[in-house]
Amino acid sequence: MPHSDLPIQLQRVGYREKGTRYHYGAHRHEIYQWYCVLYGAVEMIVGPQQHLLKSHESILIPPGTLRSPRSVDRAPGYLWAHFSATRLDLDALIDRVMPTPLELQPDLHALVSEIRLPADSNADDLIGILLTRILIGLRRAAIPAAPAGTLGPPSVNAAYQREIVERVESYMRNNLSQPLTRAGLARVVNLSPAHLARLFRQVRHQTLNQVLTGMRLDYSKKLLLESTLSITQISLSVGYQSFSHFSTLFKEQVGIAPSDYRRSGGRTWRKSFR
Repeated sequence: MPHSDLPIQLQRVGYREKGTRYHYGAHRHEIYQWYCVLYGAVEMIVGPQQHLLKSHESILIPPGTLRSPRSVDRAPGYLWAHFSATRLDLDALIDRVMPTPLELQPDLHALVSEIRLPADSNADDLIGILLTRILIGLRRAAIPAAPAGTLGPPSVNAAYQREIVERVESYMRNNLSQPLTRAGLARVVNLSPAHLARLFRQVRHQTLNQVLTGMRLDYSKKLLLESTLSITQISLSVGYQSFSHFSTLFKEQVGIAPSDYRRSGGRTWRKSFR
């Protein structure tokens, strides 16, 4: 059983990897559902709203609301959890796409590891603690304390920053097979490399290199599932000249080797709490 002192009562949690045809029909749950994409992209319809979840983005769906996810272009891997919030106000997260802050991403990957390969008899408690920490961190990110002397967020500046980041992401996405450097990407938008790096941390809550690596691995998964290219050819197609480096990085980030990922197609890990 998960720890009884936690402010949530966890019922089920799981991690799944699906193909590009992934789709789950409209359904409801009578408790909260938290849904977090680790890689790939998922379109989540919640009631009348449509949300796009990309790498390290999540959404909290309230009890009783219709929801229906489907993959978008790239095969996704995602976490999900069903729970009751007994002592945790999560209103700020409901129906809102939230990027995972950089400092919470190690907890996210630790949660996946405990679900897939529980280390010992304390795994249930650790899963509950990790999920609670992530939810609290997301809530704090959703309602940050206002800096002294300010009345609210600089929305115009935030929109400009997001536009810059999206322009760089579009350039990276269209040039994944090329050698991409921080200095070269900064020249695309006429910024200094340090300034561009800060923008990515502010807007995406990830480093520029993490975003680029995520794109390359996402596209490599698509090619592994949908093409007949060799793994060496796929490595080159996503910008890695060294097959061994690509294979090592893929296994570190995804948990299995590229060849095993291609053979498995879709994988599911699920944990229930009674």
